[in-house]
Amino acid sequence: MSLVTLHVYDITNTSYESANAAITNLNRFTKDALGAGGIFHGAVEVNGYEWSFGYCDQGTGVYPCPPKGNTGYTYRESVALGVTSLAPARVQGMMHVLQTQWPGHQYELLSRNCNHFCQELCLRLGVEAPPHWVNRFASNADATVTAVTYARDQTHRAMAEITSAATAAWEGLVGIAGSSQRESRGTGGGASGGASARAPSAGAAHAGSPGHGGSTASDSTAPDAART
Repeated sequence: MSLVTLHVYDITNTSYESANAAITNLNRFTKDALGAGGIFHGAVEVNGYEWSFGYCDQGTGVYPCPPKGNTGYTYRESVALGVTSLAPARVQGMMHVLQTQWPGHQYELLSRNCNHFCQELCLRLGVEAPPHWVNRFASNADATVTAVTYARDQTHRAMAEITSAATAAWEGLVGIAGSSQRESRGTGGGASGGASARAPSAGAAHAGSPGHGGSTASDSTAPDAART
C-alpha cells in the first residue's frame, strides 16, 4: 500500500516574466480569494515518483520526476488523495501501459492535458480524483468551446436545410409556370389552325351562294343587252 499525493504547480514556463507573474497573481486571486480554481499544472506522486503528462512531438508524454521537483513550473501546494492497494510492481507496470496510451503529440490544452492524465491515473490507482478546482478553467473553457461548436454546426445545418427547401420550392414554381405556358401555347395553336382550315370552305360557300351569283360579270349580262 502506498500513499498517493497530488502536487499542484503554478504554470510559469512561458517566455515572458510578466506573463508568468500575471498567471501567479491570477491563481492567487481566483484560487485563494475566490476558491474558483486557476491555471495549474498537476502531477501525481506514488512510490517515490511524481508522474505527469506534457506535449512532445514524438514518444510518450508521460514522464516521472522527483516529488515537488518539476523545474518547469513553480510548486504551489499538495493534496492527499488516499492510499492505493496496488503493489509497487503493479503500479510500475501500469505506468508503462499509460506511457503507450498517452503519446505527447495528443496533448491538448483544454481536453487532454496534465490534469486529465492525473484523473486517469488516480482512477486506476483506486484513490480520490484530483479536486475540481485544479482543472476548472480548462474544463469550463472546453465546455464553452463545445457549446459554441455545437451551436455553429446546428446553425450551418439549419441554413443548409432552409437553402435546400427554398431551392426545391423555386424549382417547383418554375416547373408549374413552364407547364402553364406550354398549355397556353397548345390551346392558341389549335384555334388558329381550325380557323385556317375553315377559311377556304367559307369562301367557296360564299362564292356559290344564290344571292351573289355563281358566274362572272359577263355571264350575268342580260340576254337582250348582249344582242344590241
